[in-house]
Amino acid sequence: MISNFKLNLIIVLSILVSVSSTAETIERKNYYSWENDYGYSQVVRAGNTLYISGIASDKATFPEQMKEIYKYINQILKDYGVDSDAIVKQVIYTTDIENMKAHTELRKTFFNKNKYPSSSIIQVSRLYEKGHFLEVEIVAVIPKI
Repeated sequence: MISNFKLNLIIVLSILVSVSSTAETIERKNYYSWENDYGYSQVVRAGNTLYISGIASDKATFPEQMKEIYKYINQILKDYGVDSDAIVKQVIYTTDIENMKAHTELRKTFFNKNKYPSSSIIQVSRLYEKGHFLEVEIVAVIPKI
């Protein structure tokens, strides 16, 4: 039989372990000063998860925008010591789903072979700027060491 003292000690230790393991530090990182003007952070890190806000491009063509967006995503991931393997979810908003389909092979080149994230591709009538054809939002997980 466990004494009341031991039982209370086990309960207190269990609560402390539970609180310390669920408490996460939330960090917000801006890459441009205007992010605060619009009221968002480009990256929010909660524990070992990165939430990367939608990234768009002002380039002239669909493939140029796609290349610039994924280049920027890879730069952000590199800042956190990871690559595209860390991406677990992507949401792609596009104003032209047929153009998106036509550039599937180009999109796949930004990932390591056959290591694709869970994805949603959604056609919308318009993105923030009229010239944007794509906006990509990412969730990535930094492996625990």
